[in-house]
Amino acid sequence: MFPKAVMALCLAGLYGVSAAQATDDLDKQMLEKCQAVAKELNKTRQVRISLDSLEPLVTWRAACAERPPTGPGNVTALCQGKRMTRKGEQGVFFWEKSSHGLPNRGYFTCTN
Repeated sequence: MFPKAVMALCLAGLYGVSAAQATDDLDKQMLEKCQAVAKELNKTRQVRISLDSLEPLVTWRAACAERPPTGPGNVTALCQGKRMTRKGEQGVFFWEKSSHGLPNRGYFTCTN
């Protein structure tokens, strides 16, 4: 009985470590996607999103924005960060959606 309990605890520990690693990898991928979208918005729309303040989101309701992403397609990235303006920093919610393999990016500035 004792060896089975030890084996079960070892397997549970390994599963926990592997699940944590998978979560860390997913968080890293989401952050990298946010960085890529921010760079593209900075280049094409002159949004001036700071790459230091990015936060990947799972749902738009967690964002500072009051409405969901617009445009056709499926969401591939939801992000929040800060953008530099003449008056200082301002919150920004931005996203990328994909429709038929073509990216559609957008953003909303936050009032708070």
